[in-house]
Amino acid sequence: MVDHANVLDTRLTRLWGISLPLIGAPMAGRAGGRLAAAVSAAGGLGMIGVGAGTTPEWIAAEAETAGTAGNFGIGLMVWALDAEAAASGESEGTSAVFDAALAANPTVLSLAFGDPAPWVPAAHAAGISVVAPVNDMLEVRQALAADVDVLCVQGTDSGGHTGRLGTLPLMQEVLDFTSVQAPGVPVVVAGGIGTGRGVAAVLAAGADGAWIGTALLASPEAEGGEDLRAAVVKAGSGSTVLTGIYDRAEGQAWDIARWPTRTVRNAFVDRYEGNPAVMDEELVAARAVGGEYADEVKLHAGQSVGLVRQQAPAADVVHRLADEATRLLQRY
Repeated sequence: MVDHANVLDTRLTRLWGISLPLIGAPMAGRAGGRLAAAVSAAGGLGMIGVGAGTTPEWIAAEAETAGTAGNFGIGLMVWALDAEAAASGESEGTSAVFDAALAANPTVLSLAFGDPAPWVPAAHAAGISVVAPVNDMLEVRQALAADVDVLCVQGTDSGGHTGRLGTLPLMQEVLDFTSVQAPGVPVVVAGGIGTGRGVAAVLAAGADGAWIGTALLASPEAEGGEDLRAAVVKAGSGSTVLTGIYDRAEGQAWDIARWPTRTVRNAFVDRYEGNPAVMDEELVAARAVGGEYADEVKLHAGQSVGLVRQQAPAADVVHRLADEATRLLQRY
């Protein structure tokens, strides 16, 4: 049995009361209560992902499952919270979805894709830690000004909605910046981390943890059917592409120029990606029930998808990454 205690103890593990600096990404539609609980039970911190159409009732039910393993987190999209507040005529920082997340009493809230400032005070008042995924230096400064507790550097290598800067350059810039400007703020890294080598690399660089999503997509605890898990194992690291066509087909109000989606190529993607003439109506019809591409498996995944070679329980994935990282870091 590998002893992680002295090697993988970081500011993040101490802050969040976890034994391993491994965070299960809050992948909307993929990370529910079962996956979050499995990651947390293995020693990391599991998170549930809240999408634009998620209901407060779903949050409550999935959080109850996630909480059976102890500490857990909930990932929210700031632009969707802002849109909900605006549509309801409520004041800034007010949302039924946000209130449901607070009521679930997670250890951590992730506030991504937008300015977290209006939402941080209520989380802190409830005793909840806040992590902000950031995709560029503007977002880093914005998050620090909002008094978040942890930064998550999310490189474009990540699956799902992400930025356009590579993980390694962005990580270095953020770590250099925070070492001077915010030395007390832990930093975790997301994007392209699929083995213990990746975990060891970000820890050796000075980060406090690794944020993993794609590595868990083929786990049975992840939401989705056998076709999705099989597609994960089949995909190669060169299979992914950045695109906005899924958001357009689904009528999602994402700023896709700023936050495109990294997804695995399929016939739908190959047909429409890079076609500036395609209209939203055509994309909607293509994916609608009975549409030409209605049955294509939608698999948002990062460039580390080629490292997922089998369907393995989430606990096995977490333990493998931790063991590999510990052995590598103990070499020095």
